[in-house]
Amino acid sequence: MKRKFIDLSGICICLAAIGITLLYADQIREKDWVLTAAGIGLILFIFLAVRDGKMKQKSAVGGEAIPSSSARITEIVLLNEEDSELMVWDMYGKTALLIGRDVKENQVDIDLGKSPYASMVEIEHAVLNYSSGNWYVEDLGSQNGICIKKAGDGKRYQLLADTPCRLDQGDCLFIGMNRLLLR
Repeated sequence: MKRKFIDLSGICICLAAIGITLLYADQIREKDWVLTAAGIGLILFIFLAVRDGKMKQKSAVGGEAIPSSSARITEIVLLNEEDSELMVWDMYGKTALLIGRDVKENQVDIDLGKSPYASMVEIEHAVLNYSSGNWYVEDLGSQNGICIKKAGDGKRYQLLADTPCRLDQGDCLFIGMNRLLLR
């Protein structure tokens, strides 16, 4: 939207410069130079506007204009066995979140120290990263590891340490025996 505004503003300014130069041709000394510069600017801004329009169409066709289900994730919820919410953490506007237990020497963003299965959670167990429009989870070499239940197929997968896994809205992470729902 910002590029479109800049391109249209540039086109209007160039057209105004050409119009004023033609209307007041007798009073402008270097009218040929002004017309040439305004004409080149007009062609440049028209080219940029057309190019930006084509790029927007390509991204809409490629699916990038619509946010992925990973990009729509805004919170992570700790669930108990009855699927009741125990804790909720906001993810909106963040780019990285550390999952673990806060023991005052470290700072974790998602503190599972008071969760039902806190003893199965490492001090720095996993990290969530937002990159290229998607959320990823990565096991930081924890003893108990991470499983993920994908919302798309309902299957559980064990993650390898130091290997990022893309997340989607509705996926459920198992950190030890703790269940974290992404929504």
